[in-house]
Amino acid sequence: MTLGSIDRSQALRYAGMRGDADAPLSALADACEKRLLSVISPRYIHRVYPLESCDAGIACKGSRLLLTGTDIAAHLEGCSHAVLFCATLSQGADRAVRTAQAEDVTAGLLTDALASAAIEQVCDLAETEILAGLSDYHATWRFSPGYGDLPLQLQGDFLDALDAQRKVGVCVSESGLLIPRKSVTAIIGLSEKPVGRHRKGCAACNLVNTCPYRAKGAHCK
Repeated sequence: MTLGSIDRSQALRYAGMRGDADAPLSALADACEKRLLSVISPRYIHRVYPLESCDAGIACKGSRLLLTGTDIAAHLEGCSHAVLFCATLSQGADRAVRTAQAEDVTAGLLTDALASAAIEQVCDLAETEILAGLSDYHATWRFSPGYGDLPLQLQGDFLDALDAQRKVGVCVSESGLLIPRKSVTAIIGLSEKPVGRHRKGCAACNLVNTCPYRAKGAHCK
């Protein structure tokens, strides 16, 4: 998978900037984007698991992954299967962010925001490709550990269910954060019947804990 460009408007929102960038900022963003695109290796892995409800939560049969919490139960209501997937920009993105941060504060901010926008694009492309092969099912939107009351502590079992460390080089820290940092795990519910696809909102955003808009009591859109 390759990205030819990164959604600039989304990246600027992630950087806490509203409106169009002026000429100097736009030129810096161009340089940061070019550097980032030259070093990332976007890729993803996925697997479809049958689901089974039990007293402790929702089990992904054939793995040790147990999805717990009321939010994921509501999200997967009526679903017989789920897609588990993991997407990453690779270690190149993390190195690019660190290098930019060491050189210039604004370049570091822009590179980090561009990388966040890029991994969301990778997730969108991955979802489209995955669901194209599952046309017999109706799909929910993607839901990640850390959203609502689905705990981050599931990340280890989640990655194990995908063999993600061996296949795409993604592992998890003791605190439940993914490494490389610009990586995402997500669940897409699959149902034989139509399912609701409600607006995701802030709770279903990968920046929910670091968003500058939420810190100000505002929203990015």
